[in-house]
Amino acid sequence: MDHKKILENARKNIEEAEQWHKRTNVREIVFGFNDGSISLLALLAGVTGGSFAQDHIIVVGISGVIAGAISMGIGAYISSKSEIEHHRSEINREKIEIEQVPEVEKEEIRIMYRNKASFNDEEINMIVNRITSDEEVWLDVMMKEELGLIEKRFEPPFKIGLIMLTAFLAGGMIPILPFFLIPTPLNSLIISAILTYLSLFIIGCWKTTFTDRHWIVSGLEMVGIGIVAAIIPYLIGEVLLSLVLTGAFT
Repeated sequence: MDHKKILENARKNIEEAEQWHKRTNVREIVFGFNDGSISLLALLAGVTGGSFAQDHIIVVGISGVIAGAISMGIGAYISSKSEIEHHRSEINREKIEIEQVPEVEKEEIRIMYRNKASFNDEEINMIVNRITSDEEVWLDVMMKEELGLIEKRFEPPFKIGLIMLTAFLAGGMIPILPFFLIPTPLNSLIISAILTYLSLFIIGCWKTTFTDRHWIVSGLEMVGIGIVAAIIPYLIGEVLLSLVLTGAFT
């Protein structure tokens, strides 16, 4: 491979790495959809196991998906905003340290690069002088190398919250739909579980387009988590119902 081709490939790899977080919000989509579908299926399984009436189950389900979506959206917004605020506070702290104790900051760079490779003192001094000759470069190096913070990876908190809310709603509506169409609660729950697990399997497969995992393994993992999350509350609902019928709470 000639030098020109090597250079082109290197630049392409760097550009692709920088664009990674602009491709899609995989974490928010998978997390929101997964939590919405599993939590609503678990909720529906619990109230079905407790022998609630069909219309009561629907009301509980809709209330649960709306409340959960709002909670997830607000939580994602606040956590993302807090992370950005923390990042900015670290930038300001580092700026002050560069201004007030520059020799200490220079020594930190020496230590970092001495630990990275076997540079001699002359090479380290040259690196330090080059970095500290430009304050913006200096600050950027300290943020990345010392604190591991990269500002480009942050996205608007409102966008993160909206994606999480939408993904939760999309995932949460799937388990509820059969209860509108099928009159028997238990039959509705069975169809609900099938649709939910199918959607989780699809999401698990889709997720592998951004990972190196096998699509079947990823899909089955999502389904397995969903099964456990649905069975436990259903059994709890049945146990609580039996306790109520036997007068355990009276």
